[in-house]
Amino acid sequence: MRGVRRLTNHCPRLGMSLLVALGMMLAGSVSVQAASAKQQPGSSAGDRLREDVAKYWNFPPGLDRSKHVRVRVHLKLSRSGEIVGEPKVTVTGGPKATQQAIAVSAMRAVLRAAPFKNLPTDQYDDWKEVTLNFEPAL
Repeated sequence: MRGVRRLTNHCPRLGMSLLVALGMMLAGSVSVQAASAKQQPGSSAGDRLREDVAKYWNFPPGLDRSKHVRVRVHLKLSRSGEIVGEPKVTVTGGPKATQQAIAVSAMRAVLRAAPFKNLPTDQYDDWKEVTLNFEPAL
């Protein structure tokens, strides 16, 4: 095709590092709170849940005042790591349209990550009920 120039990345390392940085910037953060008072922040089960969900969480860039939006998804899990019942979603901050877009992206990440297969069954009481916190901007 004449007149059409194909763009190529002449510096793959730079291109990849920019993509990783952009992905981290857009992804925000996901944290986990267990309903059990026994579980300490940074516990292995909480870390595993957070990592499982975080790898699926993406939201559209350029949302109006997205850094003000906070989404909480409260889950009950079976011993096999499947979601029991309907997750409860709570959204605060920012405009309604932005809240909706981020809440949908958070729920999509949770549903894609489930069932959570890598949780220690001997610690079921620590992770049978959890709240995932989604924050688009740190």
